[in-house]
Amino acid sequence: MSADQLMAELWGERPPPSAAGLLAGYVWRLRNSLGDPRGRMLSTRAPGYRLVLPPGSTDVDEYEELVAAGRKSLAEGDLSSAVTTLTEGLGMWRGTPMADVAMVPSVLAESARLEEARLAVVEARIETEIGLGGHEALLPELKLMVSRFPLRERLHAHLMVALYRSGQQAEALGAYRDLRRLLVDELGVEPSKPLRELQGRILRDDPLLTETPRRTTPAIAVRRPVVPRTLPPDVPAFIGRDRELAWITSRLTAGEQRCAVHGMAGVGKTTLAVHAAHRVAGSFPDGQVHLSLGASSARGPTAPVEVIGRLLAALGVPVADLPPDEEGAAAVLRTVLADRRVVMVLDDVADSGQIRQLLPSAPGCAVILTGRPASTAVDGAGLVRLGRLPETAATALIRRYAGAPRVDAEQAATVRLAGLCDHLPLALRVAATRLAQRPEWTVGEFAARLADPGRRLDALACDGLSVRTSLQAGVRLLRRSADPLATRALGQLGVLDQPVVSTEALAAALDIPVPAAEAAAERLVDAGLVETLRMDWYRVPGLVRLFAVGEYGRLSPASR
Repeated sequence: MSADQLMAELWGERPPPSAAGLLAGYVWRLRNSLGDPRGRMLSTRAPGYRLVLPPGSTDVDEYEELVAAGRKSLAEGDLSSAVTTLTEGLGMWRGTPMADVAMVPSVLAESARLEEARLAVVEARIETEIGLGGHEALLPELKLMVSRFPLRERLHAHLMVALYRSGQQAEALGAYRDLRRLLVDELGVEPSKPLRELQGRILRDDPLLTETPRRTTPAIAVRRPVVPRTLPPDVPAFIGRDRELAWITSRLTAGEQRCAVHGMAGVGKTTLAVHAAHRVAGSFPDGQVHLSLGASSARGPTAPVEVIGRLLAALGVPVADLPPDEEGAAAVLRTVLADRRVVMVLDDVADSGQIRQLLPSAPGCAVILTGRPASTAVDGAGLVRLGRLPETAATALIRRYAGAPRVDAEQAATVRLAGLCDHLPLALRVAATRLAQRPEWTVGEFAARLADPGRRLDALACDGLSVRTSLQAGVRLLRRSADPLATRALGQLGVLDQPVVSTEALAAALDIPVPAAEAAAERLVDAGLVETLRMDWYRVPGLVRLFAVGEYGRLSPASR
């Protein structure tokens, strides 16, 4: 990891002046803790540090080896050994991973990955124990798991089968009704096709539901592949994207394999993609996968071979079985997906080169791509650009989060608040959440606070969401493009402080030729910081202008 990345993880976007010295001191102390004073394991490697640990030296290594062995036994039809090994691996867990470590972005992502992987292993172990006839003993655990993870359909399926095998047909159908009611009320979707089919089999008293497979039947692995469910939870308030949502869902359910969503920072690309994936999940019963490819993260874009490895791990392919090269790993991915129906959300894509090897070639699978630049579109991918929400949708979003009575009582102030948020979903959600957390505030009072240019960006941060952080990610993209002129252009847009700017005006302000100004403006579009209106004209949101002023310059006298 580079020193810059480590400092960004430790101190965010504004490290103290002494950060480099502090980091070096931390590394020295860590080496001593590792018994590595000469830096053989933790070495200094430009532009930062490299940590090399012997294989099997961490508890995660040991856990993943046990899981791989358990899955191998399962594939070979040895259910008893599979249960024993998977149970041993799960027995290593003690609460939340890295609970005593600050939840910086990389730690949070790894913790979430481990938690999701653990749940998949728990589901596999439960399914195997049901196959061995242990359904009745599993009922207390299954009921607890379903109450803790009410939207995991695989757990509900296991509970339904266990209840049915225990002679509780009515309770099994009741479990289905409870889940269906929850999905319809909370998400507006029906249970997936496999779950609906299971309900039908229970209604018909399908005799195959009570069959206990033999211990050594190899076909178990074929009938019961890993079914990943790694989509983030759907948002409770999805407002204002009905046309785009209908376009994506109709395209994917009609057999098209690719859709791409692009647009500015904070415009709701990920929210739309995840919501669409939840909507079409019933058409993809073999799994729903979400992966962030890190284009705008502090770490930078994830290498394609690493993404392929993460996809295959989610699909149940042991890490030890993966070829080390990108071509070989991609071939394994295509083979695994060949006979399956899986929908993937590949989020925060850098460019088409990062994802070309990840795209399914066989019919039946689909992918939704998101990214700030339109270059995330690849051959055969339909492309939709997200813009700002209309005023009615923006105020409806505030109403949904902040509560109808206070918003309806101050409609004019709500419209003003939405305008100060540039009608961008991220800013609107943060503002509305802050209002919800402070019932003593009026909408008008909060709008007045946001009207102060010096306080607006600071006020638009809440519960891990931050408009400034989203815009800083755009600056990282500019720096990685190695185009200093684009960074200068961003600063100049803050000075100009105009909502709409032409390439000619930008060229005059920067004292550069018009073609160079156009190239710089297009870089800003790809970084998600400005929006194209038409040829040679760009819209610059007020939040971006304020951010540019804070980072690079001052507002013009006329705007004060």
